[in-house]
Amino acid sequence: STQSTGSYAFNYATEYMDKVHDHLYLFNVHDEPTVVYGGYATPELIQSLHDVEEKRSKKILVHYGHKAKELGIKYTMMKGSASNAGELICKAVKQYHINNVVTGRREMGEVKRFFVGSTSKYIVENADCNVIVVKIPVGPEEEHTEKSKIIQAEESERIRRLVEVEEEHKKDEAERKAILEKVKADEERERAERIADEAHHSKERIDKLIHVFTFQEELKKKVT
Repeated sequence: STQSTGSYAFNYATEYMDKVHDHLYLFNVHDEPTVVYGGYATPELIQSLHDVEEKRSKKILVHYGHKAKELGIKYTMMKGSASNAGELICKAVKQYHINNVVTGRREMGEVKRFFVGSTSKYIVENADCNVIVVKIPVGPEEEHTEKSKIIQAEESERIRRLVEVEEEHKKDEAERKAILEKVKADEERERAERIADEAHHSKERIDKLIHVFTFQEELKKKVT
């Protein structure tokens, strides 16, 4: 289920299911961060974003698990991550022999829906069971708006902090690289200066040796 209409789906399912005999599967699937950020994020940032989504999924599942328990409903919580949430849900339907799926519908524009695809549409077309897509509010409206705002604000803040940490990390890396390059440049300059100095002194020594040799030869001639 999605954050915007997931609670509608939960309320619809628990309203019409047989609370004595039916079993409720609470399934939350989040997008793989590589799908959204893979083009420019580092592996460390991808892992951090994945951890954020995992915590968010757990928080949502615990919320609905608590509600199901209060209603006296037998339930199982499941979470996952995938580039195609609908495909993962359809696999779960087959594996756990689920008879009915109740899902919300993610709010997105028509252009984005065309390129990204609709999870609810995929489930309707591919799940081996009956599928109900809940589009309108079911249950107390204030619960949907407040819970959604709180979760969204918390996760947005976490992602903002992660991006800030990543930017600081890149800045520190750039500064370290600049310092290292300066150190290398200074070492190369000093090395070049030493080589030039050694070459100069070597020439002076050779000149002195030649001078001494010449002087000795002149002395020999005078003696003889």
